[in-house]
Amino acid sequence: MKKPLIYFVAVFSTAGLLNGCSTPKPLVEPYMAPMESDVSIDKNWQVKLDSLPNRDVRGIAFSETDTAVFIATETGHLAALKKDNQSRWVDQVIWQSQLDSPIVSGPTLHGEQLLVGTSKGQMIALSAESGEYLWQKQLSSEVMSKAVIAEGKIFTRTVDGKLYALDSKTGDDIWVIEHQMPSLSLRGAPAVVYNDGKLFIGWESGSIQGLSAKSGERLWETRIAVPRGRTDLERMVDVQANLVFNDGYLYALGYHGRLAAINPDNGNFYFLKEVSGYRDFVVDDKGLYVVDENDVLYGFDKISGAQLWKQEAFKNRLVGDLSLFEDKLLAVDAWGYLHWMNKVQGIEIGRAKHSNDYGDGNRILRVMNENKRTYLLDDEGVITSYNVKPSNLRLFKDEHGESNELAADDSNGSGFKFSDLWPF
Repeated sequence: MKKPLIYFVAVFSTAGLLNGCSTPKPLVEPYMAPMESDVSIDKNWQVKLDSLPNRDVRGIAFSETDTAVFIATETGHLAALKKDNQSRWVDQVIWQSQLDSPIVSGPTLHGEQLLVGTSKGQMIALSAESGEYLWQKQLSSEVMSKAVIAEGKIFTRTVDGKLYALDSKTGDDIWVIEHQMPSLSLRGAPAVVYNDGKLFIGWESGSIQGLSAKSGERLWETRIAVPRGRTDLERMVDVQANLVFNDGYLYALGYHGRLAAINPDNGNFYFLKEVSGYRDFVVDDKGLYVVDENDVLYGFDKISGAQLWKQEAFKNRLVGDLSLFEDKLLAVDAWGYLHWMNKVQGIEIGRAKHSNDYGDGNRILRVMNENKRTYLLDDEGVITSYNVKPSNLRLFKDEHGESNELAADDSNGSGFKFSDLWPF
């Protein structure tokens, strides 16, 4: 589960919470009360990625174009797979390449380039069309953050606290800055955020910085977490979740810290909330939705910071990164359950347990919502497409944590859309 080593927008990974430590999944699944489901979940199709040799699906990540899916595994395997005209991912290889180092960040697709970072500190650019090497740049240490491209530069973080700006065509250094790292930190690094000539980055020290994208010059710095406690564990204050820029506000979440809305021009706070977390959060036109370190979910007004709701039903279920599904919130837990929620009230409106037709794998590694469907990648290397539709109110009988299949309501193939009938 994500504790919290992340790849692209992975839900969670099996890496430990700390560098050099491990956090095993609890043996006993926490109780989850039965619910009345207001939606039905229809499994559209599944495909198993058998074409990936010696895969370690815990590390899979992918980017997309209209016709191909680019997949990188932790074991260093890269492949481009075909995507048909129904957006179904097909286990048919366009090209594949085996790197000599484990991939720990990416892939990032930028024009004709596919970028990945490795555990040996390499930033590698390949041709998205053919998989041919374009260039390789050796950095100071493990490349932990997803590459961000703007102004002809590639911005990426290394595990030793350095932020690099590289030429996007050649990989040559343009500038590099260094931030002092604490003795103990969460494993991983959030991607930088770019907007209007500025970069925004969160550090393991609990600070947020605004930088000039052109030169790396620091424009401002502020803290959303301050180390407290006697031990290194207690004093960890990583900004682990990805920052979000939305409608002129910069949002950040700190571990053992706070949730903040920040003025991107000067670093001043619009509001601060006493919420500690490290998983990625989401923002839409009205709300800010967060899961804290204890798996409690919150909805806040994104302008005032007023709390809209609090949902404690998923405590200790190791909820992963949140995502938006049309006008609903989707949370996934470590036991393979998907929870669709009403964003206005924080009420769970639909639940399903993921399963595949190829084996016992049900740990969900990656979630993507596209074209009114939810796509999942699990630990068996199986990609599944789900459709969510309105249904009659029915009891989801799961008093011991075992789920039942939910039938689709659109059996006549009429093609009605959930969003047309249910405006939350």
